[in-house]
Amino acid sequence: MNEDTDHMWRKFKAIFTQESAESLAPDPVTIELLGTTYRLRPMTEQDIDAALVIEREIYHDLPWDRLAFMSELRRVSRNVYLVLTTPEDGVVAFIGSWFTQKEAHITNIAVAPSFQHRGIGRFLMQLMLDRAKAYGSEKMTLEVRTDNEVAKHLYTQLGFLPGKIKKGYYVSTHGDALDMWQTLETEGDQQ
Repeated sequence: MNEDTDHMWRKFKAIFTQESAESLAPDPVTIELLGTTYRLRPMTEQDIDAALVIEREIYHDLPWDRLAFMSELRRVSRNVYLVLTTPEDGVVAFIGSWFTQKEAHITNIAVAPSFQHRGIGRFLMQLMLDRAKAYGSEKMTLEVRTDNEVAKHLYTQLGFLPGKIKKGYYVSTHGDALDMWQTLETEGDQQ
């Protein structure tokens, strides 16, 4: 097979083997990270208040409002939103992503300040990268605040590359965002 035919075959195969977004969201599961036990499950509308509190604690504003979360949660086709919880603290982190054949995109990720530096952000990002590969997406993208050095460092460690800067991307603060992206290898690409 020549390179063009091989690429077309992989795309054709991916279309027929793509997982639905519903199957991309894992069943609720208990996990352990650095000695702490968490519950990972799909996000529900009842989790929105906790997500908004976490965003206020991290960003001191609301990049997303209740309507944005509700809209994303109700658009179930190819969207996956997950929360990480503890019995004592409730929701301590969340992540959202959408998936298409061409691209998977991290829409939102946040970890409560008291739970940062415990590997949670890395775990959630790796989970979505794995889901994007399983879905057959060709690349994964995200935006990150240009002044968020910790997040940019994590994304770089995970293989993301910097792209263009979006001036005034964040409406509430008029802050700039850096596009970051990563080409994904699907199972067929690894042969």
